[in-house]
Amino acid sequence: MARRPIREYDAKRMLFQAMKEYGLPVPEYKGVLITSLDELDKIDQVGERLVVKPDEMFNKRQKLGLIALDVSPEEAKAFIRENWGREVHGGKIKHFLVEPYVPHEKEFYVAILSEREGDRIFYSEKGGIDIEENWDSVKEEFVPEGELSKLFPDLHRFVKEYDVSYLEINPYTIKDGRFVPLGVLMQLDDYAFFKGKWNLSFPEPFEKQSFPEEEEVEELDKRTGASLKLTILNPEGRIWLMTAGGGASVVFADSIYLQGGGKELANYAEYSGNPSTSETYNYAKAFFKAMFKHPNKPKALILGGGIANFTDVSKTFDGIIQAIKEYQELFHRDNVHVFVRRGGPNSDIALEKIKKELEALQIPVRVYSEEEAIDRVVKEALELF
Repeated sequence: MARRPIREYDAKRMLFQAMKEYGLPVPEYKGVLITSLDELDKIDQVGERLVVKPDEMFNKRQKLGLIALDVSPEEAKAFIRENWGREVHGGKIKHFLVEPYVPHEKEFYVAILSEREGDRIFYSEKGGIDIEENWDSVKEEFVPEGELSKLFPDLHRFVKEYDVSYLEINPYTIKDGRFVPLGVLMQLDDYAFFKGKWNLSFPEPFEKQSFPEEEEVEELDKRTGASLKLTILNPEGRIWLMTAGGGASVVFADSIYLQGGGKELANYAEYSGNPSTSETYNYAKAFFKAMFKHPNKPKALILGGGIANFTDVSKTFDGIIQAIKEYQELFHRDNVHVFVRRGGPNSDIALEKIKKELEALQIPVRVYSEEEAIDRVVKEALELF
């Protein structure tokens, strides 16, 4: 998935550090993340008056009564104990952010959405929990790619330098001439994690259900020197991605979202590091178990990838073809159309082979070389729906 949220704690430590590097007058960030009731003593280091809130992947915390404002350290600890493990939207709260309380009168709103052609900046002088009700006050400016925004130039720089795909600061205030973000929501491009800039992890969506096929792939991954990943996003989705390489998975998912197919995207997946035929076969079998749990028609299976450096494309495709043969009845049941784009060692052999084999099985298939634009492959897949 191209855009993935991070915890507010991580977002703020990144943002505060960047603003400091840019020479802006920002205070030191003193927030702490509580991930266990055994860590409550960390709160004593934060300050005398505090703000406490869950740091999970859901919004409307204040309207749910889950933000404690202007409380003492002991009150903060009691609030966390009282709400630890509380169920919200199907998930249990197990992360709390504790920060110094900042008295303020005025609240502002700003958000930056990064797009391929440029960025959209939204801003308002009426920030806070009622921003939706005050949306008429929000102004929007489109910033073409390559041009620095005259509005919030440092935030725009931060978005570009830190691979931020979406940044929302709601609210922020100005205290003693200093920019103080009070609430931050941030999403990063998926590949930003692999750059290792901040040693971040991407938490699962708060209400995310776990699936046995994910665990099966995780076990396969542990037993190989290759990389095998599967995350189910929407088990009833009709667009399934089996992509070679983390970068390719991001680009394909991005294209699906940008072309309006996000609601049908079923999964995030990647196999890389030259897995063997048998490893790819077992991976594909686990993948198809998940794919065929819900009999929707039609479905699109995208076997995507860029140009492999050392992965033998033909050997990995042998494993995928073997798994498809075992599941051919379900491919027919759900009217699955297969879209294949791949390049690299022995890719010509692999593409010819999978086209021939799937046509023999009477499974609709379209094959593209690595020279074909990913957007076109995705566009033709989306035309099924």
